[in-house]
Amino acid sequence: MEKIRKIGIFNNKGGVAKTTSVINLAYGLQKREYKVLVVDCDTQENCFTFFMAGKSASPVLPTDYPHIFHTTWERYLHVTEQEWETFDYILFDLPPTMSEEVRIIIRHCDVVYVPTILGEFEISGLRKVTDEINKQGVKLGGVFVTMYHAENDAEIIEEFRRILQNRLMKSVIPYSKTVRESQKAGLPIEAYFRERGVPQTQTSWKIVNAYESLTNEIMGVCS
Repeated sequence: MEKIRKIGIFNNKGGVAKTTSVINLAYGLQKREYKVLVVDCDTQENCFTFFMAGKSASPVLPTDYPHIFHTTWERYLHVTEQEWETFDYILFDLPPTMSEEVRIIIRHCDVVYVPTILGEFEISGLRKVTDEINKQGVKLGGVFVTMYHAENDAEIIEEFRRILQNRLMKSVIPYSKTVRESQKAGLPIEAYFRERGVPQTQTSWKIVNAYESLTNEIMGVCS
């Protein structure tokens, strides 16, 4: 049996598309027929609520997607090792804080990825986040940019590349107003486009292609 990949998505800054990334990564992995468990570690439980499709006596709940299951961190603590070994990937959506509980969750992961928006104050914050991940003895998979505006961010992303070097991932997630629409509909972005019959030739599919790229990039690091 292949090793389970336990992946944390973390930044101690809110509003950087952590939950959006977890949802769409889970969807990308299940498309490849991997069995995925999404663990919502935030007390707001946005990710858990998004996937809610039914109730179960088990701490692990089903979703509308046959290969995606979900739970909260509190419930996950009651999942047996035998149960979570049935999954190929476990994705942890961590809250935007650096508490002792978050440190425990980070140490439980095999690798942690850090989503970030581009801005003058983000670099110093990223140093603290990546240093903390290293301090916990966990591999930093990389930092990836979200909500990218090509017309505004081309110069600053080059500055990020210069400072972060190979820690900055190749995949860049563009800004899209569709994110809010898809979440309101309770669907990952690609599923939302397919339900609405949006042609893949439209520029709105750029965000789907970007998450496809990110999924492949993460799978390559975690293999």
